[in-house]
Amino acid sequence: MQNINQRRRPISLATADATQTRQYDWRALRAAIAVGMVYYAGAKFGMALTIAPLPISVLWPPNALLLAALLLAPRQWWWILILGAFPAHLLAELQSAVPLTMVLGWFCSNVAEALIGAALVQRFAGKLSGLSTVRAVAAFCAAAALAPFLSSFLDAGLVRLLGWGTADYWTLWKARFFANMLATLTFVPVAITWAAADPLQLRVSGRPRMLEAITLLAGLLAVSTIAFDINVGNGDTSPSLLYLPMPFFVWAALRFGPALTSTAFTLVALLVIWGAAHGRGPFHGAATHDQALPIQLFLITIAIPLLLLAAVIEERRRAEQKLRSSEELFASAFHSSPDAIAISRQDDGHILEANERWLDLLGHAHDGNACAHSTPLERHLDDAGRATLLARMRGKPDLHAHEVTLWDRSDNARQALVSVTAVEIQGQPCLVSIARDVTDQRSAELEAREQSQQLMHLTRVASLTDFTSTLAHELNQPLTAILSNAQAALRFLARDPPDMTEIRTILGEIAEADKRAGLLIHHLRLLMKKGEEEFAQIDLNHIVKDVLTLVHGEFAVRSVDLSPSFSPDLPPVNGDRVQLQQLVLNLVSNALEAMQSQERSRRTLSVVTLHGPGESVQVVVGDSGSGVHPGQFEKIFEPFFTTKENGLGLGLAICRKIARAHGGTLAAEKRQGGGTNMRLVLPAAPSLGRQ
Repeated sequence: MQNINQRRRPISLATADATQTRQYDWRALRAAIAVGMVYYAGAKFGMALTIAPLPISVLWPPNALLLAALLLAPRQWWWILILGAFPAHLLAELQSAVPLTMVLGWFCSNVAEALIGAALVQRFAGKLSGLSTVRAVAAFCAAAALAPFLSSFLDAGLVRLLGWGTADYWTLWKARFFANMLATLTFVPVAITWAAADPLQLRVSGRPRMLEAITLLAGLLAVSTIAFDINVGNGDTSPSLLYLPMPFFVWAALRFGPALTSTAFTLVALLVIWGAAHGRGPFHGAATHDQALPIQLFLITIAIPLLLLAAVIEERRRAEQKLRSSEELFASAFHSSPDAIAISRQDDGHILEANERWLDLLGHAHDGNACAHSTPLERHLDDAGRATLLARMRGKPDLHAHEVTLWDRSDNARQALVSVTAVEIQGQPCLVSIARDVTDQRSAELEAREQSQQLMHLTRVASLTDFTSTLAHELNQPLTAILSNAQAALRFLARDPPDMTEIRTILGEIAEADKRAGLLIHHLRLLMKKGEEEFAQIDLNHIVKDVLTLVHGEFAVRSVDLSPSFSPDLPPVNGDRVQLQQLVLNLVSNALEAMQSQERSRRTLSVVTLHGPGESVQVVVGDSGSGVHPGQFEKIFEPFFTTKENGLGLGLAICRKIARAHGGTLAAEKRQGGGTNMRLVLPAAPSLGRQ
């Protein structure tokens, strides 16, 4: 069953891909049909605006409409759209009794213009995005001029070559260039801007805004009809009427953006050309194509600045929206931040704005005048903290995560990490101060440190209990010697005369035995005491020798041969004496226990101190036990992991923690000849002599 499903899956994927491809092809085909219909309508409209004696229209829309289709469609659709426009071109031109060769030549020049324009726009502007940026408008206007400029050479050459019309080459070139450029500026922006418009935004724009747009277009239609499509008096129209549409253009650009602005211009352009073609308006004298140039120049000089104005206003509107969104985002982050944040003037520290967390941290009331009554950050520090903060901020006021003690208005102390950054707000130097309350964190850290010290102390005590009998024996030896020597001294004193030489010798032996007992008790007191860490420069040789002296009786009890080796010129290390003694004692204790199952003749403990690589010191404690399983060299340092029957699994974990606290490492290694080496590596203390 599983194999059948596996064979079916590729077929399903292939079917889905084929379905998607067919849908994709149908979309392209529908787009080609739509382009053909629009192209045909544009061609018929352009022919209606053709003025004798030139075979060129005042405004030729097909090229512009094809360019708009190419800009809106994927590049892989372009050839389909061009094929869709071809039958429409043939039908429209042949209906006007144009020779077939001329029809084909004009289609080539039309397609060339559309391709050149689309390639230029995509090269320099990418996606036009509704002509909403100055860069997009500049690239589009350049393409609107350059594409007809180049293709007009081909078009005029074909007309002269085929003998269609009586005008000379440059007249044909000029007429076609301005007609096609005007058509591109008239129709392409409308298609692009409305295609890029957000339908949802149009639906939620609201009735008042829709009424405003309708009022704008109605007013523009009315004044444009008066200015360009009505004969006044004897037909002479005042030039001042040309400026009547300008307020509506500005209105459209300011309130509605590129889409309605381009639509308003297209409406006016059509009315101007229609009025001139019918002998009305200020351009009623355009009876020949030579006189159509003023119409084209007038509309072109309006279209380009109008598109740029709409783009500039749209860019400004979007920038304001981004700024407003950024301000709202900042305000939201500012007031909802878990950190205390305040903005103050740099010169006097006056608080301009503070969030609720800042007011809570420093004990200010939550009212409208809280910021006005807030005191600068420096006044919430003690003298030492204020001096340190000002010293850190001297020169460039930039501080990151500096821990201070803040005192609120009720004289309660809080630990905080303070960061200060210099900014400029409305031309005024300001400081953004961020304080993160870490009082609870520091309390938790202190409690954890105390618990860790308690655990290490209990572990030391537990380690010493393993040597109770040996330590009692070590302490009993000097006490017995003291007692025996004291009794002998009493006997010598009872003689007449007393033997002072023997008495002096006995008293010396009593003093030596007392020193041995005192030293043993001193070592025990050091290991048993509970206190804070005291880091100092320590000789590791002394640490190791003290531990071996403390437990040397255990070697005889357990029948273990000790093989020590101490490097004579070992540099000191920075560390806590008690913790390092606990570490070495634990390693020695583990080594002794690891050899209990071995024969007495094979029990050998080696303790070596030596120079490590770089500036480091090493202590290697090796045993001849059964060794550690290769997969457990790291696991033995995990808390609560133990190979002992009655062990807790905390000794080596604490030892590694002590090593890391001293900047070193502790690792287990396989010992040559059997057993395990525990290697402690600590960095040597800085020394002026070594520097």
